[in-house]
Formats: sequence, C-alpha cells, structure tokens
Amino acid sequence: MVCSDANWAWQSAFLLMRSMAFDAGKALDHHLYLAGDVDQRVLDILPPEITLHRIEELPESYSLAAKGHIPAASLLRLVALEELGRSYPRIIYLDGDVFQAWGSLADLLAVDLEGKLVAAVRDKLQWPSGKRWMERYINQLARRCGVDRLEYFNSGVLLIDGTAYVDAKISARTFAFITDNRDFLRFVDQCALNAVLATQWCELSPGWNWQVSRKVLGLTVGRRPRLVHFVGEIKPWVDQLRVLPPEAFHAMLDFLKHHRLTDLLSPKAPCHFDFRSMERARVRFITDWAGDTFAKREAVKSYLDRTDFADYAAGLRSFG
Repeated sequence: MVCSDANWAWQSAFLLMRSMAFDAGKALDHHLYLAGDVDQRVLDILPPEITLHRIEELPESYSLAAKGHIPAASLLRLVALEELGRSYPRIIYLDGDVFQAWGSLADLLAVDLEGKLVAAVRDKLQWPSGKRWMERYINQLARRCGVDRLEYFNSGVLLIDGTAYVDAKISARTFAFITDNRDFLRFVDQCALNAVLATQWCELSPGWNWQVSRKVLGLTVGRRPRLVHFVGEIKPWVDQLRVLPPEAFHAMLDFLKHHRLTDLLSPKAPCHFDFRSMERARVRFITDWAGDTFAKREAVKSYLDRTDFADYAAGLRSFG
C-alpha cells in the first residue's frame, strides 16, 4: 500500500507496479491512495490489479500538520491503514520514495510479529553508537508518551498486524497525538506513530529500509538492500548532480519511457546532467556528503552486525 498526492503520483505507480512484477506468486493485493488533481495519464497506466482510492481534497488539518519536506499526504496512511486493517490481517506500507531493488515484498509476511502491532526498521539517526544530536529529542518524546526509553523507527516501510492495529485504534490515537503535540513533533506522523506504538513494534534489519542520506551514502557500497529509501530532499528524480546510486533512477526512467511519460521528469533529473558545467560541483558535493566513510562504518558497525532482527529469525535475507 502506498499513499501520495499528485506530486508523487507517477513515483507511487512505479513503486506498486514494480512490486507486482516481483510478486511472481501473486500473494499480494496492491492499493494506491491518491489525493488531489492527478495527471490523467498516470491514472490511465494503472493496471486493474491496483485498487485505486481517490481523495479529491485533503482536510485542512493535514496541511496544518505538514512540516518541511514532509507532505500533508503522508497523513493519508493513517486513514488507509484504518480502512485496510478491517480487511487484511497483514498490511505492508511503503513511502513513495522507496525503491524495491530485488525480491518480493510477500516475503515479509513470514515475519513473526511476536505479539507486536508493527515491524519496522530503526531510524538511521539511531544506527550509530554513542551520543547523537537527536537523543535529547527522542528522550523528550519518550516522556510525552510515558515510557522510560524510546526505540525510534522509520515509518517509510511498515509491516502491520491489520486486525490488532484497528482494535487498538492506532490511527485515531496518532491523529490525537499530532493535534496535542503539533509544534513539538519534528517528523509529524512518524514521531506520533513512534509515541503511540512505543514498545509495540519489533525490529527488521536495515536492508528492508536502507535510508540513503549523508549518514549512509558511502555505506551502500558492497551491499544491495531490498528496499532503498531516499530520505531527505534529494530523490532519484531530482538528483541533478547524480549523487545517488543510479539503479533506481534508471529503472524509473525506463518506466517513464515505456509509458511515454518522460515529460513528467523535473529539469533537475539526472538525465539533464551536463558534465562540462556540473562535474566539479558533483565531486565537491559527493566529497562533502561521503566524509570519512571508514569512521561512518565504525560508528554503525555494532548495529549492522546484529543478528537478532525479526526477519533473520524468519530465515529472510535483506541484502542481496
């Protein structure tokens, strides 16, 4: 299941149609929640196997809750999870900026949730060992939700017990937490979900939500995670300096070419890269982003070397 507004409509279609292609056993149903005035051409390419849920206009409260690069449409997942949870015992949610590199998402259904409501990957800000800039904020969030310590997940990829989610009224409680703490929440519904689901989630290994950013850019070398999540403002389709690993963009470009939708690409897309004028800027940017890769590896080594993840217990591989 993917939720989006018109700005990420083709990206969401790409993500779901790629999931369908990898789902050889047809074990999954695919749902797309779309808000706003979506290009009709994107709607026309959706296969009948994708159930489309149209929302003409988002409530004003969603816009008030949006912050920074987090769109108001991200709150659509709270509505979608409540609806789908009444029909599905398991739900897999993906953000629209996730790239499925290999393997079927249906494999996740083998994970034992151990009585928890959700399985997710720890947020990259909690991958390194030692003190972190966000530690104080997470501690404050923990106090607001009444727990001593908060293990903080990234909500871009979620495996959810649909029945338990609905019974526990998670969406309603999350909306209420956002309303009561709007000015405090750094990442809006992700923080609210962490607060409401504190102690009620089990941990997947990072290959199910490899969060590409300055912190982990150099760490992808030698690894092929199943799901790559382009957190932050630089996405494959606006990666003007070709900073990100190219596999995702080339797959997206092939998709758009096949459906004759390349005009939807931003002028900042990698295909508009001009080596003569932009190569030096690219090298400077990558050098700044990469930093000391060896030090980064050491900082996250204890996390990446763990063997107690729920997907490992199910015999799954998260890296190819």
